[in-house]
Amino acid sequence: MIKKSLISACLITSIGFAGSASAYNAGNIDLGCKKPRFKTFTPPHKGEADPESEISFTVSGYADQSTIKEIAKNIPLKLTIVDRDSFYAVSATLPAELTGKYARIHVKANNTVDCKAKDGWLIKIRDTAAGSEVESTEGASAETDKEAQ
Repeated sequence: MIKKSLISACLITSIGFAGSASAYNAGNIDLGCKKPRFKTFTPPHKGEADPESEISFTVSGYADQSTIKEIAKNIPLKLTIVDRDSFYAVSATLPAELTGKYARIHVKANNTVDCKAKDGWLIKIRDTAAGSEVESTEGASAETDKEAQ
């Protein structure tokens, strides 16, 4: 009787341990998707930019360089991509037709087919370049001074 009880207890315990051990599958660990990351947007989010000026950002180095895309108001931008070993430095020039408007810049990149990332930022594009406004007001004040004399 004691022998049967002892065997039954051992059998139940071993079944319990076998079930827990088989629940953990160390050989099939899912590493997950490591999405590309976007950083250092220039000009910054909600910042201002001169017409046809350069905008830039960085993308993590594990992104596929051929999949990096940038779009401003449904206009694809021509990118210059520089590989900096651990990341990509990406720059583009704003199109002339966006002068004096707000534009959301959309950026996309893939690591693998299933691992896609997207981000973006909003900028205001001035009507004229910041330096030209200063020159025009200086010229106007010089003309006003001449007229006053």
